Amino acid sequence: MTKKQCTNEIEVQAKYWLWRIEQGLSHQERQSFVAWVNQENEHHLALHKYSPSAKMSKSLADFNGLFPLEKHSKSRHNKLFTQFSLAASVLFFSFLTSEILLKNSLLSFFQDASNAIVYQEYSTKTGEQTSFNLPDGSFVHLNTNSLLTISFSNNHRQLNLIKGEALFDVAKDKSRPFSVTSGQQSFTALGTIFNIQKSDNNHLELIVTEGRVLVADSNESLPVLTKKIANTSRNHQQKNIVVAGEKAIIINKVQLPKSIVSPQALSQELAWQKGMLIFDGESLKTALDEISRYTDVTFTIEDQEIAERKVAGYFKADDVETLLASMSINFELNYTKTNHNKVLITKATDSSNQFPQLRSR
Repeated sequence: MTKKQCTNEIEVQAKYWLWRIEQGLSHQERQSFVAWVNQENEHHLALHKYSPSAKMSKSLADFNGLFPLEKHSKSRHNKLFTQFSLAASVLFFSFLTSEILLKNSLLSFFQDASNAIVYQEYSTKTGEQTSFNLPDGSFVHLNTNSLLTISFSNNHRQLNLIKGEALFDVAKDKSRPFSVTSGQQSFTALGTIFNIQKSDNNHLELIVTEGRVLVADSNESLPVLTKKIANTSRNHQQKNIVVAGEKAIIINKVQLPKSIVSPQALSQELAWQKGMLIFDGESLKTALDEISRYTDVTFTIEDQEIAERKVAGYFKADDVETLLASMSINFELNYTKTNHNKVLITKATDSSNQFPQLRSR
């Protein structure tokens, strides 16, 4: 790896950690963060370079007493170092007044700081998909417009689905839980193949095709997760355990009742892995919103009655031209391309078709 490539990778890692600190680190993530910073002085300098605010600088100061910053340049770093040292000194004496914090947090940081960290980032553009193997042998299929980061330590396989959708085929390793954080939730595999879709920060969808998944808050520490895993039974009635053939939807941190997914519905939900989209009774608006995830085309429906029409059919995710031609014929609709990536849909004549077929050619 060239020096420039190495620098770019460190910068990506630094930006990731700054983002996680802003969200709030779990106990395990704090350990991983300290270990990462201790690997290279460049890691520490990169954090200071990209810390976006005084609030973030103060957050970083909370860790400064554990790995003092070397004085490389008085003009650039000396003032920042002095500020961080003062904040760290105050924090250190606060730690001395709390035996619990000292035992459970500070000592754990020093004991685990030598743990090896594997950090990687994977992303896809709109309309793009990719598949890859993780360092532990797990397999990931990443859907359109998605961003996934991984941070593996000696005792935890931690992933973060920042946006988009991914399917995980998890390699078994009882000594290292496999957890995917997305939004304010975490999903821990219990020997599993599962799919997560993050529609936005408040809407998550989990489908389990094999094994079980433990649903928890994203800020759960590794010891707490480990205890929950040990206490889980195969009783699928537990609300926080989703088993093969089940689907869970979480909105604003509230998990809705789990539902059974039929084999036909499962094929429909996961058709994206084969580059296909399948609809069976969804509204036209819902179908077009889904299509927009895979292309740079956005659709505007002029009439609410048109938007609510039910559709059925299948087509290639990136084949917008066939979609428009089929929609014009089967729905008796007109469409106008207002520019290269916007389409206006209007009613041509009344149609009594309740489930017009939308099929690729």
